[in-house]
Amino acid sequence: MHENKLVDIFSSLFLIALSIVLYVSTFSFRQMSASKIGSDFLPQVVAIGLFILSIILFINAFVGWRKEKKLAEETVATETKEKKEKISYTLVFISLGLMAVYLVLIPILGFLIATSVYLFVQIYLIAPEDKKSIIKFAVVSILISAFVYFVFKNVFYLMLPAGILG
Repeated sequence: MHENKLVDIFSSLFLIALSIVLYVSTFSFRQMSASKIGSDFLPQVVAIGLFILSIILFINAFVGWRKEKKLAEETVATETKEKKEKISYTLVFISLGLMAVYLVLIPILGFLIATSVYLFVQIYLIAPEDKKSIIKFAVVSILISAFVYFVFKNVFYLMLPAGILG
C-alpha cells in the first residue's frame, strides 16, 4: 500500500502541473460570442476543479504515506510474511499516451469521434478482464460523447471541434 501512496503523490503533482498548463492555455482561446461566458469558461472551470482535486489528492496521499511509513517502521519486525502488492505502471503510461493521442486527434477527427474512440479504449483498458463488453463500452462512449456535445452546443452555446464531420 505504501507504493500506492507514492503513486498518488506523483500523480497529483503531475495533475497539478497539467491543470496549471490547461488554465494558462485557455487565455489563448478566441472569443466566438458576445456573451460574458466565452469558450474559455468551461475549460477554466475544469482546470480549477482539477487543480483543487489534485491538491486534495496530494494532501491525502502525503498524510497517508507519512502514517504508513511511521506504522511500517513500528511493525517492520513483526511483519515478515506479508505480500507486497505489485503495481503495474504500464497502464498509467498507456493512459497518458492515450490522452496525448486524444489531444492530437480532436482537431482532426472532431470532438464526437475522437472522444468516443478515446473513451472506448480507456474504458476497455481499465475494465477487469471478466467484465469487458465491447458493445456496452461502445454504446456508453458514444452516449457520453453525444451528451457532452449536446450540453456544450445547446446549454453553453459553445462549439466543439467538428473535425471531419465539418
